[in-house]
Amino acid sequence: MTGKTPEQNKVITMAPMDATHTEYAELVARASVANHGTIVVPEWLEDKKPDKALTTRRSGRAKNGLKRFPFVGFISVAVLLFLYIPMLIVVAYSFNGGRQALLWQGFSLRWYASVFHDPSIIAATRTSLIVAVVATALATILSLGYVLALDHMSRFGSKLASGLINASMMIPEIVLGVATMAFIRMIGMAPGYLPLILAHTTFCIPFVEMPIRARLQTLDRSCFEAAQDLGASQLTTVTKITLPLLTPGIVSGALMGFVVSMDDYMISNFLTTAGTTTLPIYIFSLIRKGVNPSVNVVATLLLLLAIVVTVISSLLTNRKDK
Repeated sequence: MTGKTPEQNKVITMAPMDATHTEYAELVARASVANHGTIVVPEWLEDKKPDKALTTRRSGRAKNGLKRFPFVGFISVAVLLFLYIPMLIVVAYSFNGGRQALLWQGFSLRWYASVFHDPSIIAATRTSLIVAVVATALATILSLGYVLALDHMSRFGSKLASGLINASMMIPEIVLGVATMAFIRMIGMAPGYLPLILAHTTFCIPFVEMPIRARLQTLDRSCFEAAQDLGASQLTTVTKITLPLLTPGIVSGALMGFVVSMDDYMISNFLTTAGTTTLPIYIFSLIRKGVNPSVNVVATLLLLLAIVVTVISSLLTNRKDK
């Protein structure tokens, strides 16, 4: 081993203790160039073997004994079939040409044309869209402010606030509906658009808040510290750094809140009037009068909306993890 000065040896001696195979080869190549073809290996690296590269895959698959349990595969398939076969039946019978919802009489698109030209369904859909869009926008703004404020609270205050806002997800909807109706009556408001929007905003907040907060917890705090070190104000840091980094979580939460608002029946049932009937309430009224394929069509369109939202949320989550 040829003796060199510390400056000549620093390429190797400053190598990390957990160098992988590729990193070790690069260090050797750089050391060879720096020392004119002579490689100097420090004492701590002479007997060290390169560590394995890290992987994001979970280990221990071979140790999972649950897959040896009898009928696990059969039960898994049965659960999936139980979940999705009814949905596939609804989608298939939405193309039924007959007047019976569950009696196949040939393929036809007549009920899709009927739904898109039915004034009652169009009015109910318009009401649901107006309420869902406004409630989602308000819930997103409030949830974003809540998450940013929660990030600056003490640990006890943060846990207490999180417990209170998440507890509303565990309360039965009928209780929320009765409580909301009683509160609306107490303050002198009549059922209509405004009470619907306020109620939907309230119960959408926990669903919107979760993805935003999860996104904030994954951010590298050095980004904010660097902005402050460079002289950025708190407002500039929020608008130029925090909000762009939170965009995937904000969009995911807004989409989730929109779907929850569109699908709500229980709370809306306490606050609607003759002119503000939402789509779920109108579907229930159709079922009470008699099931026809138009119900299957509306259910199929709502299912398509849920699929689109799920795909977008998944794409945003994958983009976030990169």
